[in-house]
Amino acid sequence: MTDQAAYWRNLKQQAVAGSFRMEEGLGEALRAACEQYVTALQDLKFGTKEVAHLSGWGGLETALILKAKYEAKAITGSGDDPNDSADKRLATHIEIAELMRDTFAAAIGKLQSVDGQNAGDLTATGQAI
Repeated sequence: MTDQAAYWRNLKQQAVAGSFRMEEGLGEALRAACEQYVTALQDLKFGTKEVAHLSGWGGLETALILKAKYEAKAITGSGDDPNDSADKRLATHIEIAELMRDTFAAAIGKLQSVDGQNAGDLTATGQAI
């Protein structure tokens, strides 16, 4: 996932600099889809808190061990990898989806400002004729 985040950070920088542009309608559709995806991921991330404290596993030692593992998988991760939890994985996906959304918004913004500048130049040229 780190590679994906780096990829989208780089693409966002290109969009802000104006070297990555796209048509307004396409960019807006992609930005809106990313916004919906971010919202869905945030809802899922919020849901991980609901499984952080499980019940109904009984009193057997093995059941309690499984319960603890599932609870850890939801929020805290494992001892080997504290980032190996649903909560942290979803946070990573949210970060990437937000980078994508912002990249598309920047690409549209640059396109709109360039189009606005070109329209202004054409108007000035037309008035000079």
